Amino acid sequence: MTMHTCAPWQRATCRFLIVAFLAALADVPALARPGADAPVRVANQDVRIEGEVALISYDLDAPEGGTFVVTLELRRENDPAFAYIPSNITGDIGEVQATGTRKLIRWEYLKNFPKGLTGDDYYFKIEVNRPGGFPWLWVALGSAAVAGGVVAIMSGKSSTGGGAQPGTQELPLPPAR
Repeated sequence: MTMHTCAPWQRATCRFLIVAFLAALADVPALARPGADAPVRVANQDVRIEGEVALISYDLDAPEGGTFVVTLELRRENDPAFAYIPSNITGDIGEVQATGTRKLIRWEYLKNFPKGLTGDDYYFKIEVNRPGGFPWLWVALGSAAVAGGVVAIMSGKSSTGGGAQPGTQELPLPPAR
C-alpha cells in the first residue's frame, strides 16, 4: 500500500507511529541529566578484614549530583568462571549518590561462608551504571504493534460484497474455440 492511495486517517496513523518510534529511540530523560555523558569509574579500591566483616572501600569518580547503581561481585583470579554475588551487604551499594570519596561496603562474609574462604586469589569487582529510565522504546513498539493491528483490521475489505473470498484467487475462463 502506498501513501497516495491511503485514506487520510491511515496517513495520520502512519505519521503518528513514525513520530512515536523516533521519539522512543531518543532517551530524553538521560540527555537531560547533568553530566549524562561524563565517564564514571571506580578508583582506589581497597579491602580489609575486621573480625567477621570484610570492608570494601572505593572512590566513585562521577559527576556531582548524579545517582548511580553500584554492584559487587566476588571473583577468583585462578578460576574465571567463579563469580559470587555476596548477600548480607550494607553501605554504599545499590543506588548511590555520587558525592564524596571513600565509599564503604560492609560484607558479613561469615554468614555466607561459615568456614571462611581459603586461598589468596580472591578479589572484588565493583561495577557502576546509571539507573535505567522509563522503557520508551518498548512502549513505542507495543503501541506501534497495536496501532498496526487496528489499521490492518480497519482497512480490510468486507467479504459480504461479493467477489472472491479473502485468500482465494479466481481463475480465468478458458479461451473460446
